[in-house]
Amino acid sequence: MRQGHLAILTESADLHALLIQRVLHDRGRVACDVIETDSLCGDGGLSWSDTRSRLAVKGGGSLDVGDLDVVWWRRGSNVQKIPPDITDRADVEVINNDCRTALAGAFWNDFHGTWVSDPHATAMAENKLVQLRAAQAAGLPVPRTLVSQDPEEIRIFCRSVDGDVIVKSVRGCSSAPVFTRKVTDAHLREEASMRLAPAIYQECIPGQEHLRALVLGDEIHAVSIHSEDLDWRGRLPGEFRIAQVDDTTRSGLVDVLRRLRLRMGVIDMKPNSNGVPVWLEINPQGQFLFMQALSGLDLVTPSVTYFEREALSAAHRVHP
Repeated sequence: MRQGHLAILTESADLHALLIQRVLHDRGRVACDVIETDSLCGDGGLSWSDTRSRLAVKGGGSLDVGDLDVVWWRRGSNVQKIPPDITDRADVEVINNDCRTALAGAFWNDFHGTWVSDPHATAMAENKLVQLRAAQAAGLPVPRTLVSQDPEEIRIFCRSVDGDVIVKSVRGCSSAPVFTRKVTDAHLREEASMRLAPAIYQECIPGQEHLRALVLGDEIHAVSIHSEDLDWRGRLPGEFRIAQVDDTTRSGLVDVLRRLRLRMGVIDMKPNSNGVPVWLEINPQGQFLFMQALSGLDLVTPSVTYFEREALSAAHRVHP
């Protein structure tokens, strides 16, 4: 059988990509290249024509997009590392837009293997409103939710919820994390602030236990996190333990990925008072190595095995 070929599209110095690449290299069944999508600017490595699509890879050399079997679209739409002497706003915008668009076009035209996951599906699945609807359709418990910038509607929703209400951003920003917090009476008096942009208002699931799961196809690898904070990300490391997911939840999570057309994802949930995990959100390309470091759960081996299996299967199908 032909050796498989995986390309990981991601940002520079991505530990996830580098570690997966190294283990795949040691196994010797699948070639793995890393394309640093924030370093296209200035490297001269992208060329597309009606006959081939060529891209430079980390460490030197290049690849032809049409020869790939699997693409891990981990961080495929990064802004570029632009030389500091280029400061004109229009120049920066042109560089970022043209690098991003040319890269996407080369893959959309010439890649015929397996996406992990498809860029269009990934972009849609990153939308928390879309995620919530998919989780509901899959039969998973979902908190009562309102997404709004209408102050009166927000106040009515908060009064209707039996218990605390939390607020979190719809998208947030990459430059600074926006942590989940509880809604207070002071928040509800800030009419101008509420009107600025929609936010997510949800009933708060009480308790100090959280659940985070890496889903690879139909495989689920989970850890529980004990934290006194509403948002456990604000004070790591916290207390991490290896966890199991019940069959109903497992089936629901796999169904969510199917509905979102994702092949992998990192999902956050929180057990309710009956111990039933309640859906919070999914990151189609979330971080998971810290889960291994803090819990002892081996996530590298199943991840490498998953990509190896996908690459070999695609190699047999696409390049028999």
